[in-house]
Amino acid sequence: MMFPTFRYRQRLALCVMLSAAAIFISLVSLSDPSRAHSWYPHYCCNDQDCTKVDRIEYVPNGMFMIVGEMRVFVPDTMEKRPSEDADAHICVMRTQSGRFRVRCVFMPGTA
Repeated sequence: MMFPTFRYRQRLALCVMLSAAAIFISLVSLSDPSRAHSWYPHYCCNDQDCTKVDRIEYVPNGMFMIVGEMRVFVPDTMEKRPSEDADAHICVMRTQSGRFRVRCVFMPGTA
């Protein structure tokens, strides 16, 4: 039985949207931040202060770690702990003055 072209396109569009939704849900569940919180030391994390880094910009004497709209400077002298996955992570707390203070940095390949 042949479907009219219009109905076929509707079904195809629905299948594409459902497939995209399934892929999106799978990716979100794999990047679940609560999984990462299980290996962050309590001192660093406080169960809310740590997150995966979106991008790193290297500059003289350190680097900027960028998470969303937040840019945090990490000096070269700061201890870098080993990451338990293949991503960089940063633990930042906001001070009473509203500035960000880096607590811990986790880098892949750090021993």
